[in-house]
Amino acid sequence: MKKEYPYEQKIAFIKSLYCPARAVAAQTGCSWELILAQAAQETGWGEKTLPGTNNIFNIKASPGWHGESRVFRVWEKVRGEKIWVNAPFRVYPDIAASLRDRTEFLKSNPIYTKAGLFDPGTVGDFVKEAKALKKAGYATDEKYVQLLQDVWNGRTMRRAVAEAQKQGCGLQLPVVEIFIKDAAKVAIANTKLSVTVSGRISETMTDAHGSIAVRIAPNMSGAIALKVFDSATKDWVALDPVSIPNPVKSLTVTLLAPTIRIQTSTRVHDKPPKPPAAAPAAKPATPAPAQHGKPKTKTYTVRKGDTLGSIAAAEKMRYKTIADLNNIKSPYIIRPDQVLLIPILDGAHGAAPAHPPAAQPRAAHPPAAHPPATKPASPAPAPAAKGSMFGDLIAELHTAYLRDAADKPKTAVAASLKAPWMKIAEEEFKAKVKRVTGAGANSHIIDYFKATDLNKKDASTDETAWCAAFCNWCLVKSGFAGDNSAWAANFKKWGRPTRNNKPAFGAVALIRFKSGKHHVTFVAGLSKDGSRLATLGGNQGDFSAVTHSHVPADWVVCYRYPSDYPDYDDDYVLHDVKADGAPLTSASTHS
Repeated sequence: MKKEYPYEQKIAFIKSLYCPARAVAAQTGCSWELILAQAAQETGWGEKTLPGTNNIFNIKASPGWHGESRVFRVWEKVRGEKIWVNAPFRVYPDIAASLRDRTEFLKSNPIYTKAGLFDPGTVGDFVKEAKALKKAGYATDEKYVQLLQDVWNGRTMRRAVAEAQKQGCGLQLPVVEIFIKDAAKVAIANTKLSVTVSGRISETMTDAHGSIAVRIAPNMSGAIALKVFDSATKDWVALDPVSIPNPVKSLTVTLLAPTIRIQTSTRVHDKPPKPPAAAPAAKPATPAPAQHGKPKTKTYTVRKGDTLGSIAAAEKMRYKTIADLNNIKSPYIIRPDQVLLIPILDGAHGAAPAHPPAAQPRAAHPPAAHPPATKPASPAPAPAAKGSMFGDLIAELHTAYLRDAADKPKTAVAASLKAPWMKIAEEEFKAKVKRVTGAGANSHIIDYFKATDLNKKDASTDETAWCAAFCNWCLVKSGFAGDNSAWAANFKKWGRPTRNNKPAFGAVALIRFKSGKHHVTFVAGLSKDGSRLATLGGNQGDFSAVTHSHVPADWVVCYRYPSDYPDYDDDYVLHDVKADGAPLTSASTHS
């Protein structure tokens, strides 16, 4: 005698479906109540589901199905007779995927669209949706609509939904991931934040990466309003609102708080003692002889009021390039009369900078402060030497505290910001991100699509080409705007061109294969003869992964930088870096 299906298992079945149904309803606008009622009615409250498939509606794996499937022996009616057959059924990674597929199945079938299932005024209404299904022939029972209403209004469903609502649905809902950065694109970490959504205000803290996650409930609409607390002024600073997408989906955005400055040095304004005598006038920068294996340099004698940032700006390079060469560490203190080595950037491998470094003599110093002049530090090896990946990848911000010529305290902020998105891309490479074989999808790749406007269906699988999504995601996470498109060719009009369309570190390279298809990737280096480009990008290699690959330079259509990225001469000095052997071809990037 067959045992009666336990009541508690019926409750557990609906509870397991409740949150995925709410999430799918929020994304599609369909009635979550009808999804639950149909699932309960068609599966006997979960008793008749196929084990190990998450296939709630027992949908078969048709020839057009590209996911995982499993064969079950089931009975069917053929010409009025009940016979047993072996039939393949779809296997889903989770319940939410099964419920989304149900909606896609109904949308793709013109019978249901003609019946008005997705018409405004019908979609989202339990009874009207049920009537549209009946009209389209989904069920032959004349009492089908009433049957579903009875299931929904029954005591078992009421109790299951009440318990599910008490338990909550946080992890199932779409997420808006927001990164908060200051004007120098530095993360505003561990900082108080006020969040207002649909009239409800709450306070939270950004994490160590300066980010928060806002989960979007089905009843949320409009925009997310945010304020960040400025500890220096003890006041709240409003940020740009983030629009909640319609239809609802997860996304990643970066917001800037331009009036907030992150301090990474706590050095006080120390007033130097009066010097006993005037120091000699500063000498103009003079070239120093190049040594084997070391960069060509010239020297510069620091004058009062100089910072690494001001010197680097005059030399058209980043302060950290000078700091690294002179072994100067954070907080990057320099003294009057200190002699610095300045690299002479004459380009590399055919990528000469458009503007030569400044070599004009500077004005004589005012009276010097202690300590006296120092010898230049031993030069460090040239960054990004052959065989290594990159030299300066880290976007750093330092606050320099100094006194001007009138002995008044002064503060200057400088950021290295040498293509900071490259550090993020390198982290994804170290995470070994690649396409998942078989069922399921790599969660990293699904996150990349959040930085684009790609439709939900294509953005839910890593089978979609994701090179452009990877570039967009890395740019957005570092505080720069991408083009919001999942199409590689669209980067041709994004941002601005590099100088004379020359390869530069971190630039987005748009590649056109002989097949006519396109691919985008980041520039990591260049061979000595300028014929081979080293890249760091996504959806590359035989395994559709984040890789270091090489590609002929003449395949590149254009090189682009973000519009607000301040490129310097040292961005155009590229070195021959190794790749990991992953091929970069039309087949490997569009499979």
